[in-house]
This record gives sequence, structure tokens and C-alpha cells, in this order.
Amino acid sequence: MNTTEMSHASRDSAVLRGSDQASASQNPGKDAIELRCTGLSLRFGKVRALDGLDLTIAPGECVGVVGRNGAGKSTLFRSIIGAETPDAGRIETTPAMSRVEFLARTGFVPDTLAIYDWMNAGQAIDFVAALQPRFDPAWSAELQSILGIVRAVKIRDLSRGMQARLAFVLGLSHRPDLVLLDEPLLGVDAVTHDAVLEVLARMRSVQGCTMLIASHQLGDLARLADRVVFLDRGRVVEQCETDELVTGTHRLIVHGLPLGWRPPVSNALILARRQESACILTVRGDVAPVREALVSAHPSVRIEEVALSIHEACADRLRALEDRT
Repeated sequence: MNTTEMSHASRDSAVLRGSDQASASQNPGKDAIELRCTGLSLRFGKVRALDGLDLTIAPGECVGVVGRNGAGKSTLFRSIIGAETPDAGRIETTPAMSRVEFLARTGFVPDTLAIYDWMNAGQAIDFVAALQPRFDPAWSAELQSILGIVRAVKIRDLSRGMQARLAFVLGLSHRPDLVLLDEPLLGVDAVTHDAVLEVLARMRSVQGCTMLIASHQLGDLARLADRVVFLDRGRVVEQCETDELVTGTHRLIVHGLPLGWRPPVSNALILARRQESACILTVRGDVAPVREALVSAHPSVRIEEVALSIHEACADRLRALEDRT
């Protein structure tokens, strides 16, 4: 971490509204951290992994990171925790803190468990507890119970799903104020997946901690993230509120357009592609003007409208990025 500055500002605790969780980004925990990445650049040989990346995460906010393989997601996480040193740019926090304090208040869960595989699960947890000054034995025991950790089993003998569960215990047992999750649920079973999401949702509602999540399992982002940012070639190229992404993206399946038809330039149009005899359009926001323009130019067209899941909406935006490049 290059720099940490800005004055400390007190924050209200997270609250609950009846049976619904109040948004942690609106009610951040009193110790929630604001994170700012400004102009981050990092090159590995000829490969530019980060290219002037700018990203700000508000206290208590949960931000999802989406991008193709090689877009710079893992490099961003490794830069934040200090495993990589950017060639240029700044990583800043509010409140300002030393690197040691930052690491003590940050929980990092990578896509692959990184600890000695000759240890058993209990030894691994005890090892981390000795290194982490904020380790909370009671919370760790609760996490182990929720996630079904068997302390006597050696790490080398754990399944992929159980290793993922253990990684969450190791990364979250100190009740971090900033949680960084880099593809933590890749390849895990459905039971592990749901158990971990419940833990993360609980941490957000009770602690109001700040979270940054990279995931190819885009449905997870709909359940957790306030905002989704799209990375491409080491830059944030687009971002939007999760609700906007889910409810504000539509697909029009248009039959009867001429084969040579080209879509007009429009800020609403995300993606246009041919599929057999139909033209598939992905549109953001109000689709009425797009429908009216199509019918006006081609009165005989037949249009079907489909609401998209967050997975489909994100996938179409990533396809659009590929088309631009």
C-alpha cells in the first residue's frame, strides 16, 4: 500500500429494518474503511495488468468486480494487500493508517487456499490466530461451526469446497473492517456456496463492513453488491448500481429486420447481434424509444421483450466490451 491519508470520520453502526437488512453502505459500521485506488498502473514485462485504474469504495459499501480473465482483477487485489507494488498510483484509506494496521483490519480470501498443506485445519487456524492481533476466538469458533470445519483433518485431504470454507475462516476470524474476496467460491459445492453467502450477508448487516468482491458467479453480486464495476485491460470502463443492472437491462428479440440492418448509434443500446433469423438487442433503461424507432423504420417487425438476470446483463456488457476491442 503506497499511501494512506485523510482524516478519520466517525460512522454510525449498521441497523436492521424489521426483517430486512438496512443497506450497509447507507449505515456503515463505525469502523468501516473507505478505500481509494487512484491511477494504479502495473506492468509485467510487456503485459499491462493495471492501466491507470481508478476505484473508490465508500465505507460500508459492497462493490462487485466483473471482467474477463486477464482484465486485472487479481492484480488489483494483490496490489491492495501489498503483494504487488504498482509502478504508479496511490492506494489510500479513510481513516489513514499504517500498513500493519491496514492488514490487521483487512480480511483477504483468495480463490485458492494458501497455507501449509501438512497442517490440519485446527493448526492452520491457530497459526493465523498467532499472527493476527485482532483475532476473535468466539467469532472464529462460530464461523467454524457454521461452515462445518473439522479441525483434525489435514489440509491436503480437504475437498475443494472444504478448503474454500477454511479460507473464509482464516480470512474473516478477526472481524475485518475491509473484506476482499477474489473469486472465493470458484468450483465449490452448492451447500458451501450458500453457507458462505449467508456469513457475508450477516457480516454486512451486523458489522457494516466494506467489501470488494470479484466473482464469475454473477448471481452472488445481486445478493451482496450495491454496485458493479467492469474491468477491461486494467481499467474500470463502466459501473452501475446493482439494482439498475438487474431491473434496468432488457433484451429485445426482433424478427423481420433486413439482413444488412445496422443498429443506429444510441446510448441506450449495449449490444446488437444476429442469432439465426432474429436480431438480439440488449438495451439499458427505457426500451420504449428503441421499440418505437424500430417499428417506425420497419413497420413489419415483430418484437419480443425479455427481462435479463444479472448474469445475462453482465455477460452482454462483457460481450460489448469485446466488440469494442
